[in-house]
Order: sequence, then structure tokens, then C-alpha cells
Amino acid sequence: MPPARSLAQELAAKQREISVAEFFERNRQILGFDNPLRALLTTVKEAVDNALDACEEAGVLPDIRIEIVKEAGDRIHVAVDDNGPGILRREIPNVFGRLLYGSRFHANRQSRGQQGIGISAAVLYAGLTTARPARVTSKVEEEEAAHVLDLLIDTQKNLPKVVREELALWDRPHGTKVELFLKAKYQRGRQSPFDYLKGTAIVNPHARLTLVEPDGTRVTYERVSTEVPPLPKETPPHPYGLELGELGYRLKSSNRPTLAECLTRDFAGVSPRACREVLDQAGLKGKEKPADLHGDALEKLLAALHQVPLVPPSAESLSPIGPMLIKRGLRNVLGEVRPDFYAPPVSRPPKVRGGAPFAVEVGLVYGGGLPADQPIQLLRFANRVPLLFQQGACAITTAVQNLDWRRYGLDHKGGTGLPTGPCLVLVHVASTKVPFTSEAKEAIAEDPEIDKELTLALQAAARHLKTHLSRRSRREFAEEKFAIIQKILPKLAAKTSAIVHKPIPDLTPVITKIMDIVNVETTVSPDSGRVAVRTEVTNYTPRARVLEVFLEMPREQFASGSFSPTPDGTDAELGRAWWTLEKLVPSARTTVTVTFPKGTEVETSDLSWYIAGIDEGHVLGAEPQPGDWDVRLPRAVIEAAEAGLEPDPTTEEQEVDYDAAEGSAKVEDDE
Repeated sequence: MPPARSLAQELAAKQREISVAEFFERNRQILGFDNPLRALLTTVKEAVDNALDACEEAGVLPDIRIEIVKEAGDRIHVAVDDNGPGILRREIPNVFGRLLYGSRFHANRQSRGQQGIGISAAVLYAGLTTARPARVTSKVEEEEAAHVLDLLIDTQKNLPKVVREELALWDRPHGTKVELFLKAKYQRGRQSPFDYLKGTAIVNPHARLTLVEPDGTRVTYERVSTEVPPLPKETPPHPYGLELGELGYRLKSSNRPTLAECLTRDFAGVSPRACREVLDQAGLKGKEKPADLHGDALEKLLAALHQVPLVPPSAESLSPIGPMLIKRGLRNVLGEVRPDFYAPPVSRPPKVRGGAPFAVEVGLVYGGGLPADQPIQLLRFANRVPLLFQQGACAITTAVQNLDWRRYGLDHKGGTGLPTGPCLVLVHVASTKVPFTSEAKEAIAEDPEIDKELTLALQAAARHLKTHLSRRSRREFAEEKFAIIQKILPKLAAKTSAIVHKPIPDLTPVITKIMDIVNVETTVSPDSGRVAVRTEVTNYTPRARVLEVFLEMPREQFASGSFSPTPDGTDAELGRAWWTLEKLVPSARTTVTVTFPKGTEVETSDLSWYIAGIDEGHVLGAEPQPGDWDVRLPRAVIEAAEAGLEPDPTTEEQEVDYDAAEGSAKVEDDE
């Protein structure tokens, strides 16, 4: 009779390996599939993120279509197709039917997906809730037909199971389409696929995104940039922030013959000079084999790497949005809101955390149709992906809440929570390794280095807002002052002239001494059977000025109008024209006339005038040029006008950012 097994033996017999797919099947909330609404958003998000990454790696402008169809009961059919390079037949089952399988995890460069979990997790959830396989259609450019595979995930083995396969004709020359049937719910609004695609369009202005909703409504975000972002390059890790164990692992896995060669070639930022300083400080010769370093020698080397000044991290491995594209993306999506002020976007120089470079960008808009009595709108992004959930647990939210916005002109009661006001703040963190709080990638974890950069970037953007609000306040005061002077001064001059029996003098020089403004006044009057809109620009400032004037009106009116003088440029599609005015000496004025055919109904309010070349606090009757406009006059034209010369037509046109008068878009360490 065999001896009875002990309790330890019985417990040991129950031990077995757990498949990663089986683990996530039981803990799907970790991946963002904890309720029907969120499950649908996560599915769309993962598919679109993969499509964007694939298109950018292939160097093509993304054209992505998302269709959501309501099936019987609580089931949803999701189809996402793109114009990327496609996926080879042999890789399709592993990419979509195997968790922790991907090509970007070990690549030290920025990408939306890195862990090989996202889209395969959506396939896992779809199979779990509807028992229906995912359908993947993929076509590479070299092949005439597309491969169509229906597949499921074997959760116990974490392996794909191909249920059905065929070849089919597809109208796309290359691309991928994934179709999933899952238990989900569609609801338009915050934290929905609609909201996600809106945010994605802001930070990916080079992409064309089309959403077909369950009721047939089609929403399209057209691309506003025709340049594919440069593909980030793989770079070695930077020594700043490396832990002792990670340094030891990298030294042991190096195939360099000497420690000195390993430091200069396998790590970023270690120049030959810095390498000598590091070795001297660590008491090493540099001829040691990297794998032989351990114990005290390894600790001294790590301490030296953290203390010796190294070359700052390169931005080659990152793909930040950039100031101009942040502005274009915001304009493209917020067009109906028409903000009054677009702050120059802030792009911080790259920093390092845990050996991985990262960069922070901030965009800010104010006024217009944004609600003034509600908390500011905060848009969070990581590696060009919107973060829609767990806002309260995100380092970005914490940084915004900890900034004292009262110093910058917003209502921030008690200095806690989000401030109140007609303001929208966009924050983007780009990194080769974003420290997310969970596998669902919905919030950024607290980190001292990231927190510091977030604060500095927000402070820089907030300073631009403070400057704008201060100028606006001065401008409102000047308007009141000018109105009083225009009302009182002519009456005073008339009575005084009557007393001394002399003609009424020209009051323009007097107003110039008092006001220090440029006044823009528009009137409508008939002109030989036509309708003329005359706009007088008067220089009530003590010095000569060259001004850039911009006009915007409805496209229908723009098409029928004629201009005098001839504009320097026009955009009929947007109903815009612009001029560089001749130099205006103090007290001088010039007139811009727009003439319409007889019978045209036009009012002064139909024409919106904007002006650049002067501080907005010194302008009345016109607005500063909107920061989201892409109108940029040649610098040569402006300089030539200031000098009283004709511009050189051979001079290449350069972009001038008029809305950034208060500072550069790039802000160095100034805090």
C-alpha cells in the first residue's frame, strides 16, 4: 500500500503554468474590457493605433475607415481597415491570435503599440463574449489577392487557431482590415469612439479618419498635413536613470570586447571624453570585459554614469507632434468653437527617465465658444494616442491641478482641482517607454522627471495666456478711452474755435499723442450703383509702422467682391485676403476698399478684419491675426516695405509666426 501523500505533495501536484492568454481572459478589466462601452472603445482604439503605426512605418499617409454596426441584442460588429503595407500571411495568426507577440517591444523608439497585447486582446474578448472568430483581411503590394483568415485564440496555449481561410479580391492595393463581433454598446459622447477619433485627429493631422456610426452617420476628419511624420530611429539607452540590475544586464549581453567600447557604442550620450571621466571616477581602466563587471565595481560605474555630465538625449527616437501641427490639428477639430487665442505651442527639449528619452508638448487655446463657467477642457495624449479614462489618476492631470492658474488669469478656487474658464489645454507626452499605470494604457504614472517637465511646459503655455489676457485688458481700456475722446474732443474743439473765431483744427495729431493706437474703422456706402465697403486704417501711434492686414468674409461674398488695392494673397476657399500696407507715419491713414455688385446685401459685421505687426493692446476695430491661420507673409515683403523699397521677387518666402510675438514655441529651461 503506497504511503499517503503529504499536504505539501498535494499542493505541489496542483501547481501548473498559467498561459498569459488565460490570465488576461480572467482579468480582462486590466486591458480595458470591463464594461460594454469601454470594451468597444478599447477595440476601436487598438485597431486604429495599429493602423496608424503601420502606415507611418511604410511612409504612407493614413486613410483609415471605422465602421460600427449594431447586431441583434447587445452585439456589435466592428470593422477597421487601413491602407498600410499589409501583413504577410504567415504572420497574420500570430499578430492577431497570440498575446505578447510583436515587433516593437525591444525596439527603443516611440510607437503607439509596443507590448503585443492590444489587438490580440480585442480578438480574445470578442471570442469570449460571442464565440465568433475574428476576420482578418490583408493584402501586400506584391500579391494580387488578399488573404482572408477567420481565427480564434487558444487561451490555454496562447496560440492562434485558424478556423477558415480563403483568397479574395480587394480594391485596396495594400492594407489590412480586421472585423470583430463582440458584446458591446455604442454611445456617442465623452469616452466614446467618436471622442477618441476626434482626439486622434488633433494629434495626427496627417491622417484621414472616417467613422460610420450604427445609425449610418458618417463623420470624416480630413487630413490637414500632407507630410508623414519622420519615422523614429532606434537608439541605445541613455545611462541617466538606469538601475543597477538593468546596467548589469546590458553589460552582460554586450558583445563588445572592452568596457570602454561598450560604454561609447551601446549607450547614448557617452562621448569618448565622457567615457574617460566615467572610468576615472569609477576607478576602472576600460579594458575590462563588460560581462566581468559586478559587485562594487558595477555600483561605482553606475554612480559615475549618473554624476558625469553626458550628452543630452537625442530626439531621433521620438516623434513629437511639433508646434505647427499642434496648431493645425486644434484648428481642424475646434473650427466650430473659433477660439479667440491660440497660444504658441510649447515643445520641451528631450529628457531621460529610466534610460528612455521623453518629451512634453503643450498647446493652449482660449475664448471663443469654449464655456466660461465650467472647468477647462483637458486633452491628454501619450505617443499621439488620446487618454480618455482614469483622468484623476494621471500625472498630466495632477500637474495641471497643481499649477496655480490664478497667477495666469484663470479662476482656480483654492488652488486645487481644474481651473475654471473658457480654456482648452492639450498635453502630449512622447517617449520610447511611457510609464502607464496599467496595461490598458489610460493614464501616465507619477514620475519625478516627467512631473518636472509637465510643470515647466504648462508654465510656459500659461505665461502666453497671461500675456494675452493682459493685452486684452489694456485694449478694452483703450477702447473706452478712445470712445470718450471721440465724443468729447470734437465738441471741445468746435466750441473753442467758435470763441476764438478760427477754423476747427485737425484733431488727428492730438489723438495720436493721447491714444498710441492703430484704429480700424469700416463703413458701407453705395458707389456708382455698386456697394463699397471702405476700411480706414489710421496710425494714432508716435512712430511709423508697417502693418499686415487680413480680411475674412463668407465665401459667397468673397467670390463677388473686388479689392483695392490688390491683395498680396487670397484664399477663396476660406474667404480670406491679406495685404502689407505701405508705411504709415504718425497720424497717417490708408484705405482698403471691397466693392460688391449692386443689390448685394452686406453689413460691416460680415467682414472680419485682423491685423499683425503691432501689439494687440494697441489696436482698435480689428482683432489680432488668429494663431491657427496658416497665412504667413514673406519676410522680404515686410522688410522691404519698412525700408521703403520694392521686395526682391527672387527671395525665397519664409514663414513668420505672428501670433508668437511673446516668445518662441520652443522654451528652454527657464524655471
